[in-house]
Amino acid sequence: MVTVITPVLTIVLVILLTILIKKTKIGIAMRAVSKDFETSQLMGIKIDTVIMVTFIIGSFLAAVGSMLYFSNYASVTPVSGGMPGLKCFVAAVFGGIGSIPGAVIGAFIIGICENILKGGSQIFGFGTGWTTFSDAFTFALLIIILVVKPTGLFGVKSSDKV
Repeated sequence: MVTVITPVLTIVLVILLTILIKKTKIGIAMRAVSKDFETSQLMGIKIDTVIMVTFIIGSFLAAVGSMLYFSNYASVTPVSGGMPGLKCFVAAVFGGIGSIPGAVIGAFIIGICENILKGGSQIFGFGTGWTTFSDAFTFALLIIILVVKPTGLFGVKSSDKV
């Protein structure tokens, strides 16, 4: 049941989050604060409120992701989310920081590549020992994408302030 809900809920949350960031007053304030903290404060944006709302949204999304991920496991320990958390970071960087659909596409690409690596070792007959390298493959992919395209697949190049 969870495997059916996960892609649908992901698409719905991406659409809602994109609308929130692009069309609402708090979303515009979030983008302004992320671009220039001091200028947005001078323009009358309540920085503390924007930061609080941002943390609430991030915590909500982390809770939804954790519920979907850990509903497949019988027990959970305090360190159970270490590797999934790192892979989420890799997916966000891979897809492009600042691009919500890019992070989701990055996660799908990483998940598909890992499953091909795990399943391909059995299908193509090059041994089951390759499954232990799936995590290493994820981080090697991160290094490659940072060397080739530092902003990620869908990231926007930004100019540095002097």
